[in-house]
Amino acid sequence: MQKEAVFTNLIREHQGLLYKVTSIYTDNKEDQEDLFQEVVFQLWKYFDSFRNDAKITTWMYRVAMNTSITFIKKKKRRPDSVSVAEVFINESD
Repeated sequence: MQKEAVFTNLIREHQGLLYKVTSIYTDNKEDQEDLFQEVVFQLWKYFDSFRNDAKITTWMYRVAMNTSITFIKKKKRRPDSVSVAEVFINESD
């Protein structure tokens, strides 16, 4: 339980940094929320591998940047994707 509490506090404390990075790489709120969740997932996935060689914020920033770049590359491979919101709006017409 200690690990989860430390991680949760870390995310709360530095969520501004994560939102800033995700807003640079997205052009709408839904994508930003998806990317933010993916960044948090990646941080959790590699949390045990953080070695304290750098500040925790530097590590978080690098994970956020790398995750964002991967997100953009995947999105470019699927340029014809449609958001769920667009589907519901079109169906209601």
